[in-house]
Amino acid sequence: MQKNISLAHCIAFIFIISISIVFTQVANAEVLVDININQSEHHLAQVTIALPEANSDTVVLKLPTWRTGRYEILNLSDGVRKFSAKDNLDKALLFRKINKNAWEITGTKNRKITVSYQLYANGLGKRTRHIDDSHAFLDNSTVVMYSDETRPLQHTINLDVKPSWRSVSGLPTGDNPHQFIAKNYDVLADSPIETGLNKFEAFTVDGREYELVIWGEGNYDIKKMIADLKVMVQKSKYIWQGYPFSRYVFMVHATSGARGATEHLNSTIIQRSRFKFSDRKDYLGFILTAAHEFVHTWNVKQYRPKGLVPYNYQSENYSNLIWLAEGSTSYLQSQLLMRGEVITAKEFLTDLAKRIKAHQGKPGTSSQTVAEASFDTWQSQGGDYGNNHSVNIYSEGFMVSWLLDFDILSQTSLKRSYRDVHNALYQQFSLPKSYDEQDVIDILTKITDRDYSEWWQDHVHSHLNIDFNLLLAKAGLTLSYGKDKKDNVSDISKAKLTPWTGLKVKKSSHGLEVIAVEKDSPAWQAGITITDIIIAVDGLRLVSDDLKSRLKDFKVAQKVEFSLFRRDQLINKSITLGAEAKEKLKVVPLAKVSRKQKAFFKAWTGLDFPTKQ
Repeated sequence: MQKNISLAHCIAFIFIISISIVFTQVANAEVLVDININQSEHHLAQVTIALPEANSDTVVLKLPTWRTGRYEILNLSDGVRKFSAKDNLDKALLFRKINKNAWEITGTKNRKITVSYQLYANGLGKRTRHIDDSHAFLDNSTVVMYSDETRPLQHTINLDVKPSWRSVSGLPTGDNPHQFIAKNYDVLADSPIETGLNKFEAFTVDGREYELVIWGEGNYDIKKMIADLKVMVQKSKYIWQGYPFSRYVFMVHATSGARGATEHLNSTIIQRSRFKFSDRKDYLGFILTAAHEFVHTWNVKQYRPKGLVPYNYQSENYSNLIWLAEGSTSYLQSQLLMRGEVITAKEFLTDLAKRIKAHQGKPGTSSQTVAEASFDTWQSQGGDYGNNHSVNIYSEGFMVSWLLDFDILSQTSLKRSYRDVHNALYQQFSLPKSYDEQDVIDILTKITDRDYSEWWQDHVHSHLNIDFNLLLAKAGLTLSYGKDKKDNVSDISKAKLTPWTGLKVKKSSHGLEVIAVEKDSPAWQAGITITDIIIAVDGLRLVSDDLKSRLKDFKVAQKVEFSLFRRDQLINKSITLGAEAKEKLKVVPLAKVSRKQKAFFKAWTGLDFPTKQ
């Protein structure tokens, strides 16, 4: 009996040791990635990935089909060439490409594997990967392959770049400035690297480290940028309790031919024309974008809807709540800046008026709900069709967020706001959790002590029908189509009018090419369509590329003959001119404003009510 017990103890001991060895091996397993940027002038890099010992006969390495922050399937693997695989004895391994972005390697069991491939990187505008003789921007999800087995493992990235280049990332550095450590592939995929000739500044706010790195020359003022960023990052406390990072990196590309921005785990990449920084209007575009991406550090990077958790890098990630991830971010961006007085009330209201005008001029609001647009965002089309038959998750999501904010403020006597909803999402549904529509409705109900199910159906799953003057009046504001304060007209039917066709055109070699026709507009009713080339109005050749100037010669409701080419054939179309307000739409204070309305404005924006228009 004693011998049996001793034998059992020995077996158990051996089993424990074996398990410990296995777990130690797993714990120590990591993926080593070397990126050699040796042909930067030709946009090429050599990528080598060393994988830990494989446990199966085959290993499938994949490149994602999309990158985070952009809901679009991309041909990321098209830039991969000269793929090869070998084992730890330097023996070549057989492989085959099994689909557009996956390579299957065989004979891998109990072998360490090293793969290598050439990578073409010239996708600056889509913020995927870009290499030239001055820098490299690497969204690692578009650079580094992964397998299901290596996805949870630590990844160490080693860059081989020119000695004069500086490398920056939201990832922590390793043994040298060009080495970065990611605790797993998901962190790596959401932590881009900017390396090259760049300007760099670091600053600290409330114990957290921030960095600003700018590639490219331009008319930017780094001191001004840092001063405003310092203020902005502090104002997140008005939305969320707590920070999900100790270090954050603002990457900026001051360049030509690329614009936009993308959020990442603890960094962002912002692209702007190199000469779109110095004018106040241009600078507002930059700082609003920076605020938008910073908001995403919580909204999307810390909490996001079901369907997007965890990310499926191989196909679309569907959700009918992407409007909340993107449109609410567009709404909250100004909340940060206003509370830091980085933008003024007038600047905010100017931006708001543009959003209202765009909403009013988008027929697609009667064809698609914001929930439908969220689900369809992976296949959404812009341009003429998109404007007439779809809504944008950013702009329409902004409107729903605004409506929610005002409703919450009203229901709670200004004690709670839409900001509280986002803090609740952060506190209750941070990753690896995710939230659905009912979760949001429950939060709204708890905050206001009112059931939001019907509201949700009427605004998220139905087409929006907003009375903007009624909405704005809560904050002591109104729409105005007047030229100045003495001429404020809130009703468009009483405004000064000018002829309108519903056409958008661009100059071409033969005339004005139609690029958009607003649904149900006079031009739409007349049968004019995109790609038509307008050459004459009322029998006279167009000598200017400004169609609006030519239409000033006519009156509202007047019938005008348009001569145009369609498929090289000359045809005529008769348009009965419609009307639009002559002056630009503005959001202005009401003639008389109560204390209650001023208090509402303050609770909404964090700013005192504007006394001047």
